[in-house]
Amino acid sequence: MKERSLRRHQEFKAKRKSQQNYNSCIKDLSPSERQALGNNLEKLRKVCVASHFDEQAKKPVKKPLREMKHDITMREQLG
Repeated sequence: MKERSLRRHQEFKAKRKSQQNYNSCIKDLSPSERQALGNNLEKLRKVCVASHFDEQAKKPVKKPLREMKHDITMREQLG
């Protein structure tokens, strides 16, 4: 019984924390859009992930060191 109540409490805390994270993620939305989302975690997650994905798409992709070395050796072989 004690384990079940502890697990429920931990799930509640995790849900509340994720709600706060998602709400902080969608600060730029208009109040009407926020109200439409409500506290539905699935909708909040989708909106937050979509906005985060847009930010990542704008960042230039940096190649790993191994790929950069490979590109240099290929240029040397071709040149």
